[in-house]
Amino acid sequence: MSSFNTVTKIKYDGKTDEPATLNEYIVFQDDKSKLKYIIFRFSNNVTQQLLGMQFEVCQYDVDGDLIEKSVVMYDQFLAGAEEEFVPKAKLKVNYECSTISVRLIQAAYDRFVWKEGEFLDSAYKFGTFFKEQTEPKEGDGHEDKKNAKDKKGKRDKDKTQKSKYSLFQIKDVTSGNLALLPKVFNGIVIAALILFVVISMIIFKKDTKKFTDGNYLVRITASEDAAIYGYLGSESNLVIPEKLGGYKVTKIDGGAFKNSKIATVTVNFEITVETGAFVNCKNLRIFNATAKVTVMSEAFKGCNAALANNFIYPNGSFIAPNHIVN
Repeated sequence: MSSFNTVTKIKYDGKTDEPATLNEYIVFQDDKSKLKYIIFRFSNNVTQQLLGMQFEVCQYDVDGDLIEKSVVMYDQFLAGAEEEFVPKAKLKVNYECSTISVRLIQAAYDRFVWKEGEFLDSAYKFGTFFKEQTEPKEGDGHEDKKNAKDKKGKRDKDKTQKSKYSLFQIKDVTSGNLALLPKVFNGIVIAALILFVVISMIIFKKDTKKFTDGNYLVRITASEDAAIYGYLGSESNLVIPEKLGGYKVTKIDGGAFKNSKIATVTVNFEITVETGAFVNCKNLRIFNATAKVTVMSEAFKGCNAALANNFIYPNGSFIAPNHIVN
């Protein structure tokens, strides 16, 4: 799979009276390949385990016009009682998608199913269902041993097979190939990652390592240092850590904090801030450095104009060509 040059974390304001609600979603965008994926973060608001769910996703362009609509289904265990969860799959969306809306269609719990605003089977417990399936019905007490053995064998066989009946169905309401089941998608991702690693080793003759540490997306440079290439947090006053994943941080890549809501940044060690690292950080007003910081041209392009007068750093240690361009 291609590496994503833009990662955006978006809070979602939707219905709060549903049993499972979307809190936020993260958009992974690859401008070169024109690909865009979304990861969802939901909350289970019920004091029962969430066993599966189905929801509708509408995609809109920058003008608010509907691009595509799809129905997504997860039929595996998702969350414990009153627990946040992230389904183990990404949803591929249209590259022109700017915003989305999500509507819960149905959700399956231990003892009931919620569907389109109604609670179904609230009095018909799962335990009752299981008891009816396993206990012999009236008149079965005089079965011969052969029939009893055949029935037991059939039950054992049924346990090893996936049920033919599913609570949900998947439909792509407009274009196809948007809603992917976790197992299918993960298989594609694993195969793509393996291919990417092999090609990288052959062409570049070196390993590329990326990982997440807290809210930071980190890559390892050729000199075995850490570079921050993305940020998923929402803090206003940010202190850049000197080490991430055990590696010394020496660089902030272009686009790492693009469109972030941070207001102040503090750095207590030597670092290089690449072009576009803090582009369009409208709330950023203060950059506090207690060590040498090298700022490349247009690293703070589109930031608040007040930032130009609020760089705090040791005398003569700050190299900032064109450090503010509005």
